[in-house]
Amino acid sequence: MASLVSCGDEPDGKWDKMKWKNLSGLAKENGTYVVPADGGTYAFECKNYSAPWLSGILADGEPVYYPGGKQDDFHSFTGDWFSVLCDHATVTVTIQPLDEATDNRSLNVGVTAGDIFDSIDFVQRR
Repeated sequence: MASLVSCGDEPDGKWDKMKWKNLSGLAKENGTYVVPADGGTYAFECKNYSAPWLSGILADGEPVYYPGGKQDDFHSFTGDWFSVLCDHATVTVTIQPLDEATDNRSLNVGVTAGDIFDSIDFVQRR
């Protein structure tokens, strides 16, 4: 006898899409938040799930955080030029200033709340 276990009562694909409130007023362009060259700290509140956590992070298209990796902290991660913190319903992302040798870079922060997944995407450029 086989059984399936889910993180909730809803069948796969029936969870409401994550709804985010941009607490920092960061501008969005084509679905991606645009970070100024001098960086900053930006907060996003999930309005319909109380405690999302990290599901993966891509920096410049390369995986730097993924479930099952060496990380055992699903709520925070610090990369070479950014950090991410999931604290209850708020995801806070800090991006360092661009150095002189870098024209632009991208960051994709994957989040989950069980059977629902979403991402918050950033591009930083001069």
